[in-house]
Amino acid sequence: MANLPSPLEACKADLLASDDELLQKYPLAIAERVMRLREMYNYWLSNPSMKDRQLRDAIMSRYEVSQSTAYADINIIHQLVPLLSPKSREFHRTRYNEMILETYAMAKARKDTKTMERAATSYAKQNRINLEDEMAMPYDEIVIQPFCATLDVRVLGLKPIPDVYNHIAKLTKELSRDFVDIQDVEYEEVDLEEDKLFPDKAPEINAPDEP
Repeated sequence: MANLPSPLEACKADLLASDDELLQKYPLAIAERVMRLREMYNYWLSNPSMKDRQLRDAIMSRYEVSQSTAYADINIIHQLVPLLSPKSREFHRTRYNEMILETYAMAKARKDTKTMERAATSYAKQNRINLEDEMAMPYDEIVIQPFCATLDVRVLGLKPIPDVYNHIAKLTKELSRDFVDIQDVEYEEVDLEEDKLFPDKAPEINAPDEP
């Protein structure tokens, strides 16, 4: 029997799949776990100020699972946040728009023009409609590349030299002994003889001077 994926791996692959798709693809226990994690992830997004212990209590009361299972679910939910952050931003942007439009409607009913103006300005800024289309860059969609500086040549497929710094010092000493001049080379003016290399561009010797 093939190795079954972990709950985290199943969530990464199919968190947004329908219930029927999950039941067809995974054993019942894993499918139900993904459904539970999805529901609690959305519940947590709807209550961003919620503490882990509050989320733990919600999971335990809703699904009648043990405390250790609830904390295991919370651990997976935390790991899903970076993977779904663009979707999370879209969720909060939509929620913000609903709130600000509701504020505008209430202010309009009271004929509170100052609050209406502030709400309209905030709405425009949040949705970037005050920017030109070519200037409205989707910065929230730019993925930071996971590059990391390293001195390990093995990342290039090369075999590292043991004790490389001592090897460099030893090699420098040997070369300095045999080729003393390489330590101090004086600058010399380069003579390219351009008139011979590029005769068609060389000035004519007998050409009269320009007035």
